[in-house]
Amino acid sequence: RGRVLVLGGKSRDRERSCSSLAMAVSQENRGTNKDPYQVDPAQIGYAGMGQVVVKKNEGGVDVHQMGEMSQGISKFVSKETNLLIIYTGGTMGMKPDASGALAPVPGYLTEQIDLLVNSHQTDPMPTVTVKEYADLIDSCDMGPAEWRLIANDIFDNYERYDGFLVIMGTDTMAYSASALSFMLENLAKTVVFTGSQIPFCRTFSDARRNLLFSMSLACTLDIPEVCLFFDDKLFRASRCRKADSGNFDAFSSPNFQPLATVGLTVEVNTSLLLPQPKGRFRVHLDMDTKIMVVKLVPSFDTTAILRLASNPEREAKALILELYGTGNAPRADRTFVEAMEAAKASGLVVMATSQCAR
Repeated sequence: RGRVLVLGGKSRDRERSCSSLAMAVSQENRGTNKDPYQVDPAQIGYAGMGQVVVKKNEGGVDVHQMGEMSQGISKFVSKETNLLIIYTGGTMGMKPDASGALAPVPGYLTEQIDLLVNSHQTDPMPTVTVKEYADLIDSCDMGPAEWRLIANDIFDNYERYDGFLVIMGTDTMAYSASALSFMLENLAKTVVFTGSQIPFCRTFSDARRNLLFSMSLACTLDIPEVCLFFDDKLFRASRCRKADSGNFDAFSSPNFQPLATVGLTVEVNTSLLLPQPKGRFRVHLDMDTKIMVVKLVPSFDTTAILRLASNPEREAKALILELYGTGNAPRADRTFVEAMEAAKASGLVVMATSQCAR
């Protein structure tokens, strides 16, 4: 199944909560020229993050120091946390081969994560365990079998870790993360998917930034769901898509605001967060993949859809149609209308969706 490497684990005193430390610094500042409520983020931050700005429904913001217990704020404040990184493959761990083409290099990214963690020993980073798959997977080859593998790894290690980070290629990351969000029922911990546009080995890579922030967020924020982090935004996995193949800001969520945005502070949109589940954590592994997706364009030969809907020996059980505007289909095309009637009569499930991002 691959290699497992435990990184970090250095004993650090975390018995004092960040809130207590903030109060102590406030007392120290009294009687000086310093603001008594001004706290050095480096002193109080968990995983390198000093403040969380919580957006309120009425548009204002509250600034919380890490450690204040409220929804969306750090829930692990007085113990050393453990993070499991599941490295499946992707651009982040690639290096140029003899011909100059990028290729996966087993062990390389795991070693770089080790160096990265060790270079931040003075920061309260989580103890990191890296599980690298023996056969690194191109994201274009990721599908239900690989999703089951990731889901099982999370399930088998669920009680031992406080957060999970999945590293993979970006091309199908939104699909994989979305699938996991439905497979992991009653998830009470944060699962973050991330990757990079440029390999870790490049000087101007976005890999270090995405890695450090993802590692921090996965063990810091009380967000019990599957997320996707890229550039500076933490998205709900089931609401995002890859929108740009040439920039660091590669993912978007056209119809749903980010759960959190990272800058000098971490802005958490608590009004969007899910509550902690009340049921027992479980994993769903059975999936029916016998579906077809058709994007309708002008002059499309709709007889192909009619043949599919009318074929009694077809294996497809569902048809997803990407239609115009809000989900409009041609009404004058009698073949298309016959296809929809045949689909209904034969029990073929048809779902209409819009081609528009918004």
